Amino acid sequence: MITFTHQDERITLQTGQTWTARPAEKPYRDTAADELREIVSQVRAGSPWRTVIAQHYETKNPWLHRIVASRSRDLFFRQYPPKPDARILDVGAGWGQIALPLANAGHRVTALEPTPERLAFIEAAAKQDGAAERMHFLQADLFEIEFETRFDLVCCIGVLEWVPKFRAGDPRTVQIDFLKKLRSSLTPGGQLVIGIENRLGLKYLLGANDDHIGVPDVAVYDAKFATEKWQRRTGKDLRSFTYTEAEVTELLTTAGFTASTFHAALPDYKLPEAIFPLAEANRHFATAVHIPEHDGSNGEPMTNQAELASHYRSLAQQKVAATFVPSFFVTAS
Repeated sequence: MITFTHQDERITLQTGQTWTARPAEKPYRDTAADELREIVSQVRAGSPWRTVIAQHYETKNPWLHRIVASRSRDLFFRQYPPKPDARILDVGAGWGQIALPLANAGHRVTALEPTPERLAFIEAAAKQDGAAERMHFLQADLFEIEFETRFDLVCCIGVLEWVPKFRAGDPRTVQIDFLKKLRSSLTPGGQLVIGIENRLGLKYLLGANDDHIGVPDVAVYDAKFATEKWQRRTGKDLRSFTYTEAEVTELLTTAGFTASTFHAALPDYKLPEAIFPLAEANRHFATAVHIPEHDGSNGEPMTNQAELASHYRSLAQQKVAATFVPSFFVTAS
């Protein structure tokens, strides 16, 4: 059971139940709403959800297929598992790539996802997996929810960088307010886990597309200059931001977190193959086999793997490789 307030209405939700707010006018979607409704219908009719996803996307959109179905998605939580029977909030739960395996592992998971069709998919897949009775399903905007229930773990995987795109106001202030909301949802001693790209990731410095705006040589710069470049290029405000280790730490500190730990994720947090403490980056890049990197906007393999590997070795020799890893998992408390 969880309890929360939405627009002055106090709501109690039993496990297995779904609650929906008024849908956002333009929620985030990576596929057409009608197609996702058809996928949900097929899963509810009994077709295995992984098979349905493969039928729709393995050939037509292999990047999306991997993003949704890859078993590497929850690798961080298998390497660093929550305490047994943890109460977990997954914010921006997407297709359930984190919420479902955590519920299948025996934890009590609340999936909060603003996009109605995505939440419907999570619920249908959870029922198929036999995990729905350990879950709550909330279709809502976190900013409109005040949780009375507190969580041992809050997951924010691939969400923080997108938040200003769907909310008015200064982007940095919006992100800090979002982090404050996450902190207020934690139990004493609870932890927040963030998955996010490193804006100084080596591949971005060498010209890779940014994962969010799909072009190079903009988001890799600090917020002020990146915003200026984007305005000159498009005439629009830049609303999606990633950060360096120092910048993420500063955001968390401003939001009231007092401790944070960074892990490198290779080739990125979305499809991690290797996760290790950031302090081990020099050793990793000096001794380990290069993990091929990809364009995070479409999944296409980078064509400069030899150059990346060479630079990583040199950066490791200089003891600065941690600054240039492509992606972070951050634990904050």
